[in-house]
Order: sequence, then structure tokens, then C-alpha cells
Amino acid sequence: MRVPKDYRQRSQSWTLSSPLCWAGRELKNRLQLAPMAGPGGLAFRRICEDWGAGLTITELVSARAIVYDPSFDHNARYLDISSLQGPATIQLFAFDPLDLKKAIPRLLNHPLYSQTACIDLNMGCPVKKVVKTGAGSALMKTPDLAARLVEAAVETALPYGKEVTVKFRSGWDQDHINAPYFAQRLEEAGASALALHARTREQMYSGQADWNIIGETACKVRIPLAANGDIQSWDDCHKLLDTYGADACMIGRAALGRPWIFAEILAADQKRPFQPPEGQAWADHIFRHYQLSAQALGPELAMREFRTSLSYYFKGLRGAAGFRRSLSSLTSQQDLEALLAEVVHANRSEQDG
Repeated sequence: MRVPKDYRQRSQSWTLSSPLCWAGRELKNRLQLAPMAGPGGLAFRRICEDWGAGLTITELVSARAIVYDPSFDHNARYLDISSLQGPATIQLFAFDPLDLKKAIPRLLNHPLYSQTACIDLNMGCPVKKVVKTGAGSALMKTPDLAARLVEAAVETALPYGKEVTVKFRSGWDQDHINAPYFAQRLEEAGASALALHARTREQMYSGQADWNIIGETACKVRIPLAANGDIQSWDDCHKLLDTYGADACMIGRAALGRPWIFAEILAADQKRPFQPPEGQAWADHIFRHYQLSAQALGPELAMREFRTSLSYYFKGLRGAAGFRRSLSSLTSQQDLEALLAEVVHANRSEQDG
């Protein structure tokens, strides 16, 4: 990958383990969990927080939906930050500034949701049902509207002492890469921190993230910029911060089935050994993940939805295909315990007998 020489240079006095001021809050490190729909729910966010993520972000929620759901009956599970111990951020998507002006006060007057570290605006979701409204990554085509949305959010959140951040993409497609200019507009509109997924909307989640766009964007802004896309290791994080000029690394899909990636990277950063959970420790971790999900959603719904998380945990294990086929038959906590015991037994090392 080409690495231009004009990327902004970072001080070598801090590392990934160093604190970071993000939207007016001090984060304990420079690793963040990217917002993800589906398996990225409250339980997963808590698990990643326990493994060292310095910031977690909710699944995206429609600002307009909050306007028409004042009691939060339909959105409570997506907004929930109740069991998180560290800084957590609520993420909204919108296409009308007025929706943000109405939704944000409802959130910040709520006893739980007012505890959000800041308000994050999603301008990167590539999903059709979001894009067709003009929200999500469709805003990459309308920087003026994106700036007005930020202005509205900043103005509305300010009396509550909350700042506004934005997550966006490198552009709409390969012929319209505009992240550096887009980031400038967001900063001018009042955003206090940014996260850039270095893929276009056209790419969705496929292909290679272009980190050069992160470097080019970092040169154009003075506020913190988190890098997102294809981050798998300490080496990736080190390169993004020291070579491409990012301030933080936001990890998404690499944490699915491997939430200890945060602890693994921080250990490497501090030159400490790290051993991922194996055997019964691995099973105990997964069972705790399920229990947290059951507390949030109830055992029946949690079990149905947890099958997706299990498929990620099984990746690369001996007999994974067969174990995945058995997921549809899981109906109870006892079924899960039995399956995990079977997986542990099938993957027992020769040294264990």
C-alpha cells in the first residue's frame, strides 16, 4: 500500500494504552469498539469493555423514530447503556436537522440515556433502508446537509453538556472519494471528534480498506480522528497511529468471536504476554456473554439471537461446521452448556489427553 510522506506526524510520547480526550471525556486508551447492528448489542459491548475497549457505541437508532416513540418502547433495547461501566455513546442517524433537535432533548432528559458520553451521528451506514432516506452514507453525497445536521446536534446537545461526534466513510464510490473535505465540513460545523471507515458505500464491507484516505483526512482536521477498517492486530494499530496520523483505532468485525482482541492489542502495546481464553475458560467466557444477553433481552430472545454470536466464536475450531449446524436446535441454557462442553472436548489439545 502506498504511504505518502505528507501525513501528519504524531508525537512518540504516547501509545495505544495512553488516555485520549474524546468529545470532552477522557478515555482510558485509544481502542474503541465500532457500532454494529445485530451481534453488537449491549451484552457484546459489555464483554468488549471488560476486555479493554476504551469506548463503546450503541447500534444506530433513527432520530425520527425517537421523535415518534417518546416512551422509547421500540428503541429501548438499542439505546440501552445500563450495564456498561465506562464511557458509552448513543449513535443516531438522521436526514432532517429538525429530527435531531427533537430527539436529542428526549434522550438527554432521560435518566439513563443522559449518561451517554456524547451524541454520535452515523453518516456511514451503507444499508439500503437507511441510505434511501438520505441518511447514513448517503450523506457523503450531500456535505452541506451533513454539516447542517451536525450544527443542529451541536446546538441542541450543548445545554446538556454533551458534545457531538460523527462516523462516516471515505466516499460514496471510488469516483467520489471526499472524506478529507467532508471531515473539514464536519469540524467547521462543530463536531468534536470523527471516526472514518476507510471504505466507500459502494464497497459496503467488502474489499480492502484504503488507509491512505485516513492519512489524507487526518491532515485536514485538528480534532481527534479514529481509524476504522481492516484492523486486526497491534501492528495495524501502530501503523495507523504512527504512519497515517490517526488518534485512535476503532475495531468492529474483528472483535466478533474474538472480543479479547482489545486485551491482546493492549498487551502487545505494553510488551506483555497475552494468552487468549482456551478450553473451559473459553466456554466460561461465552456462557457469561449469553447470561449478559439474557439479562438484557430475556432468555428466549437472547438464545435465538445468540446463535449468531456463537457462529463467530466457533470460527476456526475443529468441527466448526457441524457445531454451527446444531445451533438451530439450541433452546435453553442447558443446551448451550452441553454444546460448549462438546466443543471444548472436540478441541482439546493432545497434551490435555
